[in-house]
Amino acid sequence: MPVYRDADGKIVEEKTDKSGGKTGPTSRDGDLPPVPPSDGWQATGKDRLEAPTRKMGKSRLVSSAGDEKTRLVGGRRKQADRDRLQEQANKADAMDDPVVGWLVIIQGPGKGRSLKLGYGANSIGRGETNRISLNFGDDQISREQHTTVTYDPRGKKFYVQQGSGTNLTYLDDQPVLMPTELSARNDITLGNTVVRFVPFCGEAFDWQSTENDEA
Repeated sequence: MPVYRDADGKIVEEKTDKSGGKTGPTSRDGDLPPVPPSDGWQATGKDRLEAPTRKMGKSRLVSSAGDEKTRLVGGRRKQADRDRLQEQANKADAMDDPVVGWLVIIQGPGKGRSLKLGYGANSIGRGETNRISLNFGDDQISREQHTTVTYDPRGKKFYVQQGSGTNLTYLDDQPVLMPTELSARNDITLGNTVVRFVPFCGEAFDWQSTENDEA
């Protein structure tokens, strides 16, 4: 066991435990006070010193940051995949119910917005159950089926008719009392809201006719 004198001239020795590890310098004379800790050694008893605990290296921290970065990148990739699938689904659904025309709000709450018309009957009202929800703050519009705009793909014509509610519908300032054919740019009044009819399908073009031509 190594024996040496400390800074005060006292004789000290460095003991070795059974496993071969150093336990730190201790006083050779039991009556002498324990050697003061130096160079990072920590006192654990009357005459025993223990080496300081070693701190974690930077390499571990870098590895953890790298793992976190990998998880974030993976999450963004999964979200991009979901967005792509949703976009593909939207494209597929578009031809299940293709647009045949629009109603554009030109007066009242929601002014400037457009509402898509599809094949068959398009019920219009404030409620979400209507095919076209006209809910921009006009409480004079009936909640359920204030009016209906219909596209007939066989005759390739549009019609407007009064719905099941008690509030009337007006076509160019005339009350709609029976199904009435619509012409391009007709104005339809529901409550305090006025919408302008803009057709897309008709005699010149129809989605079903296009499908038949391609077949």
